[in-house]
Amino acid sequence: MIRAHMATFPPRAGILMQTVATILPQVDRLCICLNQYARIPDALRDDPRIEAMIPADDLLDAGKFAFTPGDDDMVFTIDDDILYPSDYVAHTLQAFDDLDPARDVAGYLGHAWVMKPKKGRPGWRNYMIQKRVPQIFKVDVLGTGTACQLGRNLPRLKDISTAAGFVDLRHARLHGRAGRSLWVLPRGDDYLRPNLPDELAGTSLFETVNRQLRPDMMREQKLLMQERSPHSGLKLDLVRKREGG
Repeated sequence: MIRAHMATFPPRAGILMQTVATILPQVDRLCICLNQYARIPDALRDDPRIEAMIPADDLLDAGKFAFTPGDDDMVFTIDDDILYPSDYVAHTLQAFDDLDPARDVAGYLGHAWVMKPKKGRPGWRNYMIQKRVPQIFKVDVLGTGTACQLGRNLPRLKDISTAAGFVDLRHARLHGRAGRSLWVLPRGDDYLRPNLPDELAGTSLFETVNRQLRPDMMREQKLLMQERSPHSGLKLDLVRKREGG
């Protein structure tokens, strides 16, 4: 089964169905965690492909992990403020011709800690969703709004809920500790389109959590940096060559 898992909350109600319209035709099951909702909207009740739930507590972005897939399902974790192209699922799954779903996780937004020769020190190389990426590159962190993984490898809510608001960091750490690698996939400019209106910019976790430099988030990032594996920022073929594979 091909699944998509999303978390949302009421301020995004005006854009939610735009995202649903782009991803639903491509999956067998769309699971939506409705944080802070009082009732499930009729538009989500009426389609048998949609599984919507309202959690007892606000799970924030950890709500993407509130659903349990089958071991052999392919799970796309998605965001409510991205418009996904019509070949998104097919294009992503095709990448697993070169990657191994048992030990690899793929996506489009990624961050690699690399040496910056011009600055003479390491720093983050960011692979943004709207920018062209010519090949598959290894990264330290994948954005969970554009990630794809095997169901048995999807982190469970109990393991990720304490990182609500910065689940990308915990997601990366859990996969790293399990010996799995994270990769960003090739695409052209504007393959994925952000869909967050200016008036909703303040609702993003980047603004409400990341910019606040919360101590728990900073501890998670420190642990990630201590645990990260080698070869970040390198192309797939170079990583395989260095690993002897």
